[in-house]
Amino acid sequence: MIEIEPHKHCLVCGNAVRPDENFCDELCQSKFKSAQRKQQILFLVFLVIMGLILFLPSILKTLG
Repeated sequence: MIEIEPHKHCLVCGNAVRPDENFCDELCQSKFKSAQRKQQILFLVFLVIMGLILFLPSILKTLG
């Protein structure tokens, strides 16, 4: 039976990497960070829209 060295897989492309790493190269790391930033921006937009939906009627009621 062939023994495989301990390893992990790149979070973006799935290539094998050393156990102490998460990405195979700088390109995958930058892609991951870019996707993470987009996800954070979308979440903040979602929170703003939900806040407007919840509080806009009461704000309009007090103003008008």
